[in-house]
Amino acid sequence: MRHLVVGAGRSGAAAANFLAARGEDVVLTDNNVSPSLPYELDKRVKKIFGPQDDALLEGVSTIVLSPGVPMTIPLLKHAQARAIPIIGEIELAFRQIQGTVVAVTGSNGKSTTTALIGEILKVAGRQPIVAGNIGEPLIHAFEAGKARTYVLELSSFQLETVDTFHANVALLLNVTPDHMDRYPTFDAYAATKYRIFRNQDKNDVAIINADDRRGSARLATARVWRFSATKKVDEGAWLDRGEMVVTIAGEERRMPRASLKLEGNANVENALAAWLAARALGVSDMDVQIAFGAFAGLPHRMVLVRERGGVRWVNDSKGTNVDATLKSLEGFSDASVILILGGKDKSGEFERMRELVGAKVRTVLTIGAAAERIAAALAGATDFVATGDMQHAVEWAGANAKKGETVLLSPACASFDQFRNFEHRGEHFEELVRKL
Repeated sequence: MRHLVVGAGRSGAAAANFLAARGEDVVLTDNNVSPSLPYELDKRVKKIFGPQDDALLEGVSTIVLSPGVPMTIPLLKHAQARAIPIIGEIELAFRQIQGTVVAVTGSNGKSTTTALIGEILKVAGRQPIVAGNIGEPLIHAFEAGKARTYVLELSSFQLETVDTFHANVALLLNVTPDHMDRYPTFDAYAATKYRIFRNQDKNDVAIINADDRRGSARLATARVWRFSATKKVDEGAWLDRGEMVVTIAGEERRMPRASLKLEGNANVENALAAWLAARALGVSDMDVQIAFGAFAGLPHRMVLVRERGGVRWVNDSKGTNVDATLKSLEGFSDASVILILGGKDKSGEFERMRELVGAKVRTVLTIGAAAERIAAALAGATDFVATGDMQHAVEWAGANAKKGETVLLSPACASFDQFRNFEHRGEHFEELVRKL
């Protein structure tokens, strides 16, 4: 049996190493002639880098696909025609693990919610393994032969290639337009998110956003709990003025909003979802409250880098789509923001930002490949300066920002035109800001 691993990123390299260590015949391919490998490869992994033709499929029993590679490339279409099974690294890993699986997806908030659930479980002494789209690939992080609690952040790309994968607790935080450069329609993108409920049964819990129009439940037979920061829900969690509330099976429990260290309404939603996940796992409310007070958030998500001359500099590089940036802008005073927008265009609907940008932003600084499309979509909403790259954006803001304003990096775009990933983009921004 030969396994073909397509894509030499973190998931692909980790999957190839796992298969080779198990004694399998494994080939790792990437269309990049000289990919930057995230791990040292096992010597038993055969490498074929560069142009990918059908010769790669000879003798292959299974393809393991990296999430960054779309299913539409010719090699995979030809594999499907030959009925060669295509799975992802998450599916490969799931077939090896024992224990409980908590899976989190959504267009926004999934990293924070995943990390927060992990923090709650650590406080509760559960020793969770947090992996997937956050931290290490699951195939690299799982513990063989031992029942553990796995908390997984899953992107739509990863959910495309699950099959037997089964989450005991599945969270769908929201579905808003994203990655429209990869999917033919919004419905197609949303459908991949719903795959998180695949194979759930009546003993499982599905947690969804009551305020999301896509949060209706074309779900499995799992118990459905909802959360909302704007209205009461019958079965689930909501925000009641200054208190977070959970009601399950007629029993109500409350916790002060002030218990949560994180700012912003979006983080209230994340916390409510995490609290429900904790309840599904039998974790005490006291452990949840302790974790809420200790968790300071993730890097590159609304992080105050420094205050200089009365100007606040905030890194929200994780704001990689329009809705993430809109959520970040909501909490600012009118005309108080200098906003850095741009990067790799994922066919985002920048026009939807007009009203909030017009209200909150004094000047937009555009960078990267999407700059012209952003400027056209938001023309007339506020002032624009085409700075081209991060260094010139920071230099312009450093010279022109006024006391009381915030310089916010929340690009509403992917980073891959000028950076390796959103972390690299955020680190570069912070480095430039600290040098001012």
